[in-house]
Amino acid sequence: MKYSWILLFVLLGCVPEPIPLDIEQAESKIVVSTQAIPNQGMVVILTRSFSALSDGTEGSFNQSDVQQYLVTGANVTVASQNEEVTLQELTEGLYGSIALLQESGKNYNLKVIDAQEGKTVTASTQLQDAVGISNATARIDQQETTSIWLRLGFDFNDPIGKNYYMLNAYVNPSPPDFQGLLGGFGGLGGIGSIGGGEDIGGNTAGGPPSSRIPGLSNLFSDFSATWILNDEGRDGQQIQEERIIYNIDVVPGDVVLLTLSNISEEYYFYLQAREKSKSAIPFVTEPVTLPSNIEGGYGIFSMHYPVPFTITLQ
Repeated sequence: MKYSWILLFVLLGCVPEPIPLDIEQAESKIVVSTQAIPNQGMVVILTRSFSALSDGTEGSFNQSDVQQYLVTGANVTVASQNEEVTLQELTEGLYGSIALLQESGKNYNLKVIDAQEGKTVTASTQLQDAVGISNATARIDQQETTSIWLRLGFDFNDPIGKNYYMLNAYVNPSPPDFQGLLGGFGGLGGIGSIGGGEDIGGNTAGGPPSSRIPGLSNLFSDFSATWILNDEGRDGQQIQEERIIYNIDVVPGDVVLLTLSNISEEYYFYLQAREKSKSAIPFVTEPVTLPSNIEGGYGIFSMHYPVPFTITLQ
């Protein structure tokens, strides 16, 4: 026992004095996220980044914390050739327009002027040719463990050339009334629960909307999921795929909306990196850097047209 005490004193004597560190916090920048609403329009979500050393990461992250990182009162425009559209602020941090024309092959330029911080961010992207689903199926698969799987099958014709795709699945969708919002007659009832963009992969369970920023994934549906794919080894062919959503609460009569978007290469690799970052373990796995096409900020500006395909579950 006496040797244990001696060892303890030796170890305590080896503890170095704490070294004071003065680490400068990262500059807060505008974070851009975009969402296209089929046959409705598009929205741009603007938030502010914060340092990992700031109070925003300590303890719980509640709604009041979220509000301070929403960019309000900004001037947001999207221009293409001689046309420029100003997006209206639908609610704090959320800007939208139904007047924005989406023509494939055209370059679109985003400009955000943040009057509060005196900052401007810009970005450019090109709208790819629309590609729609030819046929699709959705089948409820009841498991012996009483859990429910939703099996989705779909196929589409891939155009010649390198293409990247995003598939979204929505259960019981109810898109917001953009006409009413832009006319000042309505609101987004679930806007306090802005979702976290697209959740890549189907190994998720249904439930209430996420409270993460930025995105709109569950804002207008009971559940949503997103997958990315490309045409490697299948260029110009008919592509057939199957996806499974595990542990989801669906019944016959529910409506499943599938949307297929032909997306840019930079948006594809952004989504791929974001999915990889979700499984990263601090100090164990290699850090993941999200690519960005935003000059002066973070995030991604993407113009893509989601072609819808609706299925009623039997």
